[in-house]
Amino acid sequence: MPKLIALDDGHGLNTSGNRTPNIPEIGRSIRENEFNRAVVRFLKQELERSGFDTLLVAPTDEDISLKKRVDLANARKADIYVAIHYNALDGSFSGSNPSGIEVYVYPGTLNKAAGKLATAVGKYLRQGTKQNWRGIKEANFYVLRETTMPAILTENGYMDNKTEALLMIDEKFQREVAVEHAKGICEYFNVPYVAASDNRNETGFRDVSPDAYYADAVKRAKDLGLLKGYPDGRYLPDNSLTRKEFAEALIRLYDKLK
Repeated sequence: MPKLIALDDGHGLNTSGNRTPNIPEIGRSIRENEFNRAVVRFLKQELERSGFDTLLVAPTDEDISLKKRVDLANARKADIYVAIHYNALDGSFSGSNPSGIEVYVYPGTLNKAAGKLATAVGKYLRQGTKQNWRGIKEANFYVLRETTMPAILTENGYMDNKTEALLMIDEKFQREVAVEHAKGICEYFNVPYVAASDNRNETGFRDVSPDAYYADAVKRAKDLGLLKGYPDGRYLPDNSLTRKEFAEALIRLYDKLK
């Protein structure tokens, strides 16, 4: 039976605070959840491709309470809990300019399963974009304290460091962070990590795992010329279908039936 991974994308999209200072180069501030949500979405794909089941404990843009998130993970008996965050110090680019990554576990669990998970994920986070490694730390965070499974919370940069703030909306960085988490989780459970490119020959799209329940339908539709993906080889199975995409699919079907 696949392991169930609870994924928490931190704060809601419109939570007060939890955003960068205004960034003149882009004419706005960046909300923390813009990063957290994207990483969780990519991480979900990475994990499912590698054979895991996933549980989104905050699946909408709402700021769902920590209790509801944790209660859901506990009720579903998730095997681990992973919360994705982005750090902040003083809320200003003119301050001490902190930087770097850190991983949190509940106090007293460094030498237990949570510490093992944090070590595995931290190992891969350190191998990506060059950032200061701030280490594995202990904290009495609600999602670490009240979960009944090993839990970690990762802080993947600082919102009040302009360089790291701009990384928050860089899709390449978002995907990298997701892959690093996925590799660490795979190592923790001692299962092989399946890279996106490995799927292309089997399903036609690098982000559609052959183990996905919809994989056969997607592949057959692609082989029949009814579906097309994106130039980079992705299908983006979790994205909503737009009206223009629906129209294109209908016309392809019509042409096949003529």
